[in-house]
Amino acid sequence: MFAVSLFGANIYPENVSEALERPEIAAWTTGRFVLRTPEDVDGDRYLDVTVELAPGSEGDGREAAVAEAIRAHLVRRNSEFAHHVPAARQTPAVRFRPVGDPENLPIGVRHRYSR
Repeated sequence: MFAVSLFGANIYPENVSEALERPEIAAWTTGRFVLRTPEDVDGDRYLDVTVELAPGSEGDGREAAVAEAIRAHLVRRNSEFAHHVPAARQTPAVRFRPVGDPENLPIGVRHRYSR
């Protein structure tokens, strides 16, 4: 099982998958995503989620809604995340990519959850 770590909390792909399976999100995404915990300019780590858009779909500024769905689901389903990640750091950065984005979600790779 793969996970990324943020402030000592393991973040598992299935927690993020469940958030992306909500009907209002699943209607325009494929369910494929990549988790990362890069550093910001101050050297602090944050959760970054790259989400694959369904064919013909556009993100249209929905990043904040998807980020909130992921954050809410992680707080509800992952006690490590809820208790160890400071509230100010719980909302992930969300980026959308088209189907088959070669850098993040290449065709032929079933899922690449973390990098």
